[in-house]
Amino acid sequence: MKSWIKFSLKNAGVIFIAMLMVIAGGIYSVKTMKMESMPNVDIPYIIVQVPYLGATPEQGLEDIGKPLENTLSGIKKLDNLYIEAHSNMVVGILEFEMSKDMDEAEKDVTTAVASIQLPAGAEKPQILKDGPSAMPVFTFALSSNTANQSDLTEYINERIKPALTGIDGVGTIDISGETEKEVAVKLDPEKMKLHGVTYETVKQTFIAHHFSFPAGQVNVDDKTLNVQADYKLNSVGDVEDIQILSQGPNGIQKIKMAEIADVSYSNKKETVYTRLNEKPAVLVEMKAQAGSNTVEVVGQAKEKLDELDLPAGYTLTKLYDTSKEVKTSVDGMLREVLLGTLFAVLVTFLFLRNIRATIVAVLSIPLSILASMITLKYFGYSLNMMTLAGIAVAVGRVIDDSIVVIENVYRRTLTSPKRDEKMVLTAAKEVGGAITSSTLTTIAVFGPLSFVPGIIGRFFAPFGITVIVALAFSLIVSLTVVPLLAKLFLLRIKPKEEKETFFQKAYKNTLSWVLNKRALTIVLAVVMFAGSLALVPMIPKNFLPQEKAVSYRLTADLPEGTSLEKANLMASDIEKILKEEKQIKYTQTIVNGEHIRFSIDLEDDTSKGQTSSFEKRVRTEVENLNSEIQVALAPVGIVGTSGIALIVEGGNAEDLVTAGKLITDKIKNIDGLENVESNLSGVKEQLQLDINDAKAAEKGVSPIMVAGFVRELIAGDHVGDMQVEGKTTSVNLLLDGGSVDSIAGIMSQKLTNPMGQQVSLSEVATLKKAPSPSALYRLNQQQYVQVTGRITTDNSSGVQAEVDKRLKTIDLPSGVNVRSEGQAQAMNEGFTNMMLAMAVAVVLVFIVMLVAFGNMLMPVAILSSLPFLFSGGLLGLYVTNQALGMPALVGFLMLIGIVVTNAIVLMERVKQNEKKGMELKAALLEAGKTRLRPILMTALATIGALLPLALSSEGGLISRSLAIVVISGLLTSTLLTLVIVPTTYHVMKSIKGRIGKKRVDVDGERETA
Repeated sequence: MKSWIKFSLKNAGVIFIAMLMVIAGGIYSVKTMKMESMPNVDIPYIIVQVPYLGATPEQGLEDIGKPLENTLSGIKKLDNLYIEAHSNMVVGILEFEMSKDMDEAEKDVTTAVASIQLPAGAEKPQILKDGPSAMPVFTFALSSNTANQSDLTEYINERIKPALTGIDGVGTIDISGETEKEVAVKLDPEKMKLHGVTYETVKQTFIAHHFSFPAGQVNVDDKTLNVQADYKLNSVGDVEDIQILSQGPNGIQKIKMAEIADVSYSNKKETVYTRLNEKPAVLVEMKAQAGSNTVEVVGQAKEKLDELDLPAGYTLTKLYDTSKEVKTSVDGMLREVLLGTLFAVLVTFLFLRNIRATIVAVLSIPLSILASMITLKYFGYSLNMMTLAGIAVAVGRVIDDSIVVIENVYRRTLTSPKRDEKMVLTAAKEVGGAITSSTLTTIAVFGPLSFVPGIIGRFFAPFGITVIVALAFSLIVSLTVVPLLAKLFLLRIKPKEEKETFFQKAYKNTLSWVLNKRALTIVLAVVMFAGSLALVPMIPKNFLPQEKAVSYRLTADLPEGTSLEKANLMASDIEKILKEEKQIKYTQTIVNGEHIRFSIDLEDDTSKGQTSSFEKRVRTEVENLNSEIQVALAPVGIVGTSGIALIVEGGNAEDLVTAGKLITDKIKNIDGLENVESNLSGVKEQLQLDINDAKAAEKGVSPIMVAGFVRELIAGDHVGDMQVEGKTTSVNLLLDGGSVDSIAGIMSQKLTNPMGQQVSLSEVATLKKAPSPSALYRLNQQQYVQVTGRITTDNSSGVQAEVDKRLKTIDLPSGVNVRSEGQAQAMNEGFTNMMLAMAVAVVLVFIVMLVAFGNMLMPVAILSSLPFLFSGGLLGLYVTNQALGMPALVGFLMLIGIVVTNAIVLMERVKQNEKKGMELKAALLEAGKTRLRPILMTALATIGALLPLALSSEGGLISRSLAIVVISGLLTSTLLTLVIVPTTYHVMKSIKGRIGKKRVDVDGERETA
């Protein structure tokens, strides 16, 4: 430490070069660092999706779900395995331990899934990693008044998608509402019957007229040549001209395909409707690769789109743009950093009343921050909400060390008759130990924050590391740059006789009185602390703050079995409701059968209060539209959870359904809880095909032939691909829609047995309606029910308490039990981990102080001030009606470091006075008077730096509650530190003295005896 100060004073050139390098390197780092909304944290979830068209939930569970369970359950470090079997889809959700490497997990899952023998009809599994990189960073829509969906899709696939995929950092590009063209061969059942042609005959005839395969090799002119056999259809006309053998009244004859079918090159049947602001559109979502620069990737994508020469009538609308959010976050946080710096400058100037000293002290802020940027970039960190929040929080603290040094040098300069380099060295060395110890203790406080377990811990780690790095550089700056600049700029200040200020006199008198009334002082302090604890039940509690929403997701689930057309009409009615909302800028609509999804973007200037009323109004109006609609409206977010999740386990399937309904009915009307629903809330009607094995055998067909024929009748059959207009196009064979829209129509169809005989479906099978669950859910190979709800108030603990209270009044079926997940579990784990981090921080702080002071008394006396930081922090939360959550707990953790820092500065002076032989009370009074100004300056500089954050109306992970806790805690704990720490030390020193005196007296009596 002393050598650092000496080196800087002797090597001004080296220090100035280092300063210039830090400034240049810092600016370069800021400009080239990756920018993203949130830290790229691996979320320990992997999702496996297996499309299984036409399958019921029961079939999907048996054919795919249970094999997935058996295979995936053996993967190492797997915490939970969820299986969801829906109509046409089976989903597996794997939750891993936080220590699992997610790249390795993805490989393990991919290998395991590849080993499963999937049934015929199941499509290729999709394996998705969860996390920020799984969220779209940019969305846009392409619409047209002249072109249809197919033309729009074609333009996107041929022009837009290739342009975007060529950008470095672009991940997957998902298209909603795309419509492709096909060659559709629609067979007319009546004409087929008239000509004696079956579906199977048409299918085999087409395959016989459209093929390509190797026919072997031959030797020609001493050369071995491959023989390729091709017969290609190249147009709709070619398909229409295919000759089919038919068994008509006049015997076997040839007919053309056109005589029994309508062949067309047209759009595929609509399976989804997509719109933008009520107009048909194709929606595109672009994701970024993990670790890429989000702002740069989105910027390049927008440039590519702007370069497109769109066809006449086409409109491209840019929608969600995460780069704007990132830039807004960066600009907002930089604004708060600059305002905080300005406040710190004002505080420093008001106390020192010298512009030179103020400039020297304040230079530590840009130097420390820019040096931190170099380090963060070197270790691969990005500019995101957490690192920027770390900078904003560190601004008030990084100036503290420099304030203590410059204040001591400035004070000595005013009173010292001899001003030279030695005086600066002595003044800096005098407080060097104090600022080193205080900075190390603050680093020790933020260290545990970087190792808090869980997802939230990983999100907060960059925040803690940023603060630690900034503090480390602030110490280096205060011991090198500040002494050098003080030597260059402060030695010419005119000398001035040091006089006690009004505040110094008042504090000295107060401290003198307190030291004489030690017992009363300690009792009053304890009473105040105990009284503040009474505020805890009155303060709302949540896990993470409610942020101002800029985008919403509205989902409307319709009754099971609702047709696509009917769902589309319902979506149009909801669009009319949304059209009346003035805050809405864009509404994206996706209608997919029974599920309607709206992505809603609000105007940028929408306030948080307006979003709350918007939520209530829209939810109510949509629910009133149709009582059968299940409505869920929630802001789009990434981190954390904002609702309850109750897992119902045990008992049989019927008991679980009963329990789920009982719980849902009991808690759905709790204030502050919306969208309460069970995952087993629906029963779907289906058609069950029962095949009579004996009759089928009698007619010469097998059950699998019958089932396959019915599938082809209803879903159609992909019989090949052909080139049409230069594009590879699928050819689909199907019956005209009117022939399969009734049970009678289906059962009247005929299939051909291997002997060429026609067999009516009604002769070998029956088709009847039967109920079926809309979905089946299993957790760790056992069926379960999940009841969920979204919390819409900041007092999430109050909502959870009411839920728990009502659950106790429910008489659940025997063997069924309920446990909480979601926000309740996250909050309990988060609070427990933060309390543990605080405990570890206090232990580390104590160890650092023990090494610094070399005795137990001073560290214990300093720690005696810690309880009172909670008094001020809790009072601040109560007065401002802010919730006690993770940001507030981080604020309390931060307070530990700041309060201890001020106490160390005070007690280091006491230690120096005692070494000089001063009497205890005199040493305390002199230290208090001398260190009052730097302690108040550092406290007020920190308060000033955090004021912009405290006054901000926006939410965020590092939010107002953190700033309010630190500000209010500092106001009370700083004042009490100046009183309680000296008092406690005096009491402990006196007790030690009396104990030592008694030992001396006892030893003396023994010697006399």
